[in-house]
Amino acid sequence: MTGFVLAAVVLTLAALLPLAPALVAAGPAPRAWRTAAVLALALPLAAAGLYAQLGHPGAIDVPAAPPPDPIRQMVQRLADRLQRTPDDAEGWALLARACEQLGRPQDALPAYVQLERLRPDDPQPLSQHAVTLAMVKGQTLDGEPEALLKRALQLDPRHVPTLALLGSAAFERGDTAAAVGYWRRVLAEVPPDGDVAASVRDSIAKVQAR
Repeated sequence: MTGFVLAAVVLTLAALLPLAPALVAAGPAPRAWRTAAVLALALPLAAAGLYAQLGHPGAIDVPAAPPPDPIRQMVQRLADRLQRTPDDAEGWALLARACEQLGRPQDALPAYVQLERLRPDDPQPLSQHAVTLAMVKGQTLDGEPEALLKRALQLDPRHVPTLALLGSAAFERGDTAAAVGYWRRVLAEVPPDGDVAASVRDSIAKVQAR
């Protein structure tokens, strides 16, 4: 399972990370395109952190078609069970992922609140909560998503998904110096010869060349 998780994460990163430098290099762009660029960099990193830890790589993918009724029923049964066993952290994590898989990110938000209650020292739920909330808010990390990320960073100043997302938030609002600062901190935490490091270095170079 571990090998499959890592392979899924690497493939996701390899596919999405190169989009960020290309969009940055295009020069000034509307907010929606800038946000697409930063999320292309940040989301796979955040997904890598949460999903690799919890062991459900399939949750990284977005379903191509509406799920069948039996799946919805299973998700509803899980939600009902969690009302009776609200201290089941793994259950809340699974429910959050399931709601995202069903294309209902807004329904995942209460699950992340519960997960944060049960894992107050873990930056992972805060980081993924920020990503999901950004999707619900119209693909922007501004405001509450960034506040969640700052809380996560207080828990772990070396948490790669959080650093990447905070860099993305800074870049989204046009603060390239802060973005580069966060992304350099990502470089300090990832293998220097890996695809992630190469893409982050390329993104930094493109931003600095503008």
